[in-house]
Amino acid sequence: MSEIPARVKRNLHLTLPIALYLLLRLPSLIEPQWYQDEAGYASTAWLTHLGYGLYVNAWNNKPPLLFGIYGLSQLLFGASEAGLHVLSILSGLAAIVAAVWGMSRIFSGRAALWAGLVIAVIIGSPMLDGNLALPESLLIGPVTVAMVWFLVSSTGAGEGAQRPRALALLAIGVLFACGFLIQQTALADVASVMLWCLVRRNWRTLLMVGGAFAVTVAVVVVPFVVASGAHNVWFALVTSYVDYVDDALNDRLPAYLFRIGLVLLMLVAAWFSRKAEDERLELVRIWATALLFTAIAAGYSYEHFLLPVMIPLVMLVTGLVSRYHDRTAQRIRRPRTLLAAALLAAVASTGWSLFAAGYRSTVWSLGYYVNAAAYVSGSITVLQYDTYFGVLNYGEHEAEQWIQSHDLVGATAMLWTNLAWPLVDDELVPPTRSGPLYVTLALENGTSGILSRMNAAPPELILVTPDRIENLGDVRTFITAHDYSEVMDAYGVELWLRSNG
Repeated sequence: MSEIPARVKRNLHLTLPIALYLLLRLPSLIEPQWYQDEAGYASTAWLTHLGYGLYVNAWNNKPPLLFGIYGLSQLLFGASEAGLHVLSILSGLAAIVAAVWGMSRIFSGRAALWAGLVIAVIIGSPMLDGNLALPESLLIGPVTVAMVWFLVSSTGAGEGAQRPRALALLAIGVLFACGFLIQQTALADVASVMLWCLVRRNWRTLLMVGGAFAVTVAVVVVPFVVASGAHNVWFALVTSYVDYVDDALNDRLPAYLFRIGLVLLMLVAAWFSRKAEDERLELVRIWATALLFTAIAAGYSYEHFLLPVMIPLVMLVTGLVSRYHDRTAQRIRRPRTLLAAALLAAVASTGWSLFAAGYRSTVWSLGYYVNAAAYVSGSITVLQYDTYFGVLNYGEHEAEQWIQSHDLVGATAMLWTNLAWPLVDDELVPPTRSGPLYVTLALENGTSGILSRMNAAPPELILVTPDRIENLGDVRTFITAHDYSEVMDAYGVELWLRSNG
């Protein structure tokens, strides 16, 4: 019996962060379908099941594996928000286990425990949208496992300096590729390893990890290039982001030059630190800096951009405190330390609006748990619970119920809304290449292209969310001209049925 407490105590640094993380994520399993990005990814996966070609008829600008994950969720759990969040929980769980295990190996069990608890709060709670099944919350699993595996097997002195096995390096490259195939920004993770290897002239590791990464990405993407056309895939995965960044930075040359300067400084800092006494911590520093730059560089204030940054940042702070807390004044005077700190500060200085968004989301998340507890205890209604996220999702759910009760599942439908869950839940078929209106407007060159498709084959149903939706007058004119009857107007949602449909 005495062995059990000792074993529990030995693993406390792992079990406590895991328990806290799972506890914080429990309310995500009862969330309504409220977030428009999730709806967009789910509707894209649904359209591919209908036979629409990804990047052609079912359009989105994310890599294929993200839609594979959404498709897997639909296969296993149907159109379930909880099912999606189960997969997101598994990714976060893999990340936290890898991070805590790695820190216990590299630093200490005590350091790993406190850092693990911090990570559990950040990625387990909604403070940076960790509760959602977004690309950032789905990719942290494979990239964190890959990076920690690399840190433990390929870096360090003494025991850690052994020559890593080729199979391990190949597997690490594949895991990095999985992250990239969920979201292109994961290129920063593998680039951190490539830079670390490059300045140390570790050609074997660089070639094996980089080669496995490139081959895996090619194996997944090339079939879509063949099926959908190279120009469509290139536009979706690359060119569309050029316009995306241009919009945020207002096409200002100084903003681009500043970002190019930061990238050059990253290279210089890595070169000057190539002989750092703690090369593991140096790689974590490169990783944290690269991910922070990636989150901020696009110029948008979406708090979930910061989610992947948090694990390397916590690991970096943990390493500095646990290793050098008694030598801080001595180390801070070193030129390469000053350069690394100045670089991190320069990157962070451009992200005030993003940090403000993270703060607002953190404040919102405090009420998130109160709201969930009230709902589970029965002290508030479903409508009251949903309203915390926005009453619109409740209205769309009511519209879905109406469609099902009138045997219209599988009907053609145009959703003049940015929340496209009814497509998936009721298996509706849109006349356009996307569910969310904000994507469709860009694809079809505005309302003229959308109305052209709708005029060619008027849909049986039109769902409209009038509050702050784009080009509302255009769809109202179409409805008037094509003999539709309003069958629902509640909770911010209008549902129209074609009278002679």
